[in-house]
Amino acid sequence: MSSLWRGDDHLVYVRGSGFLIPFTEEYKRYRFQDIQLISLAKKSRVGKAVLHSMVMMACAIPAILIFALSDDGLSTVGVVFSSIFLIGMLASLALLIRHLILGPTCTCDIQTGLSRDRIRPLDRFFRAKELVASLEQEIRESQKSLEAGSAAAGKDRDGIEVMTAESNLATALSVSPLAIPSFAATMVFALGCLAAVHLESAAICAFLFFFLLVLGVLMLANLVTSVRRATPESLRTVSWILLGLLFLFIAFAVVYLLVAVSRDPAYTLGVEGPFEAFAAVATEGGLVFYLASLVLSAGLFAGGMAGLLQSMKWRGRIASGEHSATTEEAENG
Repeated sequence: MSSLWRGDDHLVYVRGSGFLIPFTEEYKRYRFQDIQLISLAKKSRVGKAVLHSMVMMACAIPAILIFALSDDGLSTVGVVFSSIFLIGMLASLALLIRHLILGPTCTCDIQTGLSRDRIRPLDRFFRAKELVASLEQEIRESQKSLEAGSAAAGKDRDGIEVMTAESNLATALSVSPLAIPSFAATMVFALGCLAAVHLESAAICAFLFFFLLVLGVLMLANLVTSVRRATPESLRTVSWILLGLLFLFIAFAVVYLLVAVSRDPAYTLGVEGPFEAFAAVATEGGLVFYLASLVLSAGLFAGGMAGLLQSMKWRGRIASGEHSATTEEAENG
């Protein structure tokens, strides 16, 4: 509902209220030279984690019951309902992982001589801390004349003794060491999926299953590092998009496996059964599942390529000293 916008010498806070979309908006402007205090306070993130976990369990239990009660194989109704519950479980798991990656929640207040306001968009500690670090130098520059006068007098305009601080919280931009491996692994996984679909190889599908576990760990570690460091925003965006595509790919695989099992219960036999089902997506999955696998694989490959190129570009620019944490991209948001 709300957003924070940055100008050359001020911040504009748009505070919205409504349901799903903002019905009303209130605008407040904070000039850098008027800001007296920006405070951050960590909050507990246990509540949201427990909520996402409970929703995930509430979706998983009905799906398990449907499988347990389907002795003669899944019917069409069973496939539909089990798919809905499993997709709900995956969505809750994705929200839980996103919540944990973003780190601790927080409250952020901006105080001027006239007001003290809670900035609702800044609700994650690492992101808010990064923004404050990028703002600090500009705020100090805009208040340099005020600080010089106060330091000379030893008191502020209200007669209270003042102290000046010389710290600089800003840190240089960096690219996560896991960025290039995770983007390259995404491209390899996408190419492997395209090969498995057209070669109809259960062995390739089995390899891709274990490779998917490694890729998931790489993606999560890369995102955690990117959130906790001053990272170019374009790299964060690509990483989040790829993680979302990966969860969408998993949801597609789950739904297809349920449909394949309902058509041929033999796919449930042994460890090889599910891999044989995935290998047959081009011949037995129909046009919808075949096109979906192509689109998702192409999306993962394109995203991995974009992230790889962005990582190489930013590494070169950072190595040449062209950008620091006070650049426009680090301050955006």
